[in-house]
Amino acid sequence: MSRRTELLRDMALQRMKYLYRLAIEETRRERYDLARRYVELIIKYGHKARVKPPRYIRRGYCRKCKIPLIPGLTSRVRIQSEGRGSRVVVTCLLCGWKRRYMIKTLERRLRRE
Repeated sequence: MSRRTELLRDMALQRMKYLYRLAIEETRRERYDLARRYVELIIKYGHKARVKPPRYIRRGYCRKCKIPLIPGLTSRVRIQSEGRGSRVVVTCLLCGWKRRYMIKTLERRLRRE
């Protein structure tokens, strides 16, 4: 990877992090249209620089309505326990979109090691 490409990817990551902070602030002020635009720019920068946003950004916005997910304000977070494993369910309160994340149990971690 060339020096120029590395520099572009680093700049894109910095912009994504900055825009995510701005999107969170605007969501708290209930300016959803501006927050949505910031998230769209994050996605655009990621595609352009061919860089994945950090995990907290990827999981931090609704994939359907592009609003940052803030627990209690724009999202509901629940833990769903089942026989084969537990998962965290995050629900967007604006559009109803749901995302499920598996929780690794202690037994599974011990088996892998």
